Amino acid sequence: MKNILLVCFALFISCNALAQNHQKDSIAIAEIIHNIFDGMRESDTSKMAPYMHQNVKMQSLSVDGKGNKVSPLNGASGWLDAVANNKGEMWDEQIENLSIQSDGTVANAWMDYKFYLGENLSHCGINSFQFIKIDENWKIIYIIDSRKKNNCN
Repeated sequence: MKNILLVCFALFISCNALAQNHQKDSIAIAEIIHNIFDGMRESDTSKMAPYMHQNVKMQSLSVDGKGNKVSPLNGASGWLDAVANNKGEMWDEQIENLSIQSDGTVANAWMDYKFYLGENLSHCGINSFQFIKIDENWKIIYIIDSRKKNNCN
């Protein structure tokens, strides 16, 4: 009976520790995502680039009347350059329904978004960010998003 109680206690402690680590990872990843989009709003890539892995890849799925079209696989340099050189209206990506899954070394963040140029809604869709943990720091390794101009309510 003592052995069963010890095993149950050990399982409880292990599950509790895993839940705390997941919560800590989720908070860190959510903070990174908010910093990325704050940097984009401010045209300040110094708030974005540190969170990107050197080999980060990006893709967009455009949804139009002719069907879906996947963009070529690109690095983040084009996005970062565009953000840094934006002198026009603010790029404001507003996210909702952020969901984060993590095993402590790999994580996924999924969110709805609406993208505004200044105060005008440009498009909406889904963002999926893939993260890896390197030297105790989360880095974005892959981003894919869908884009549509209709049904953005």
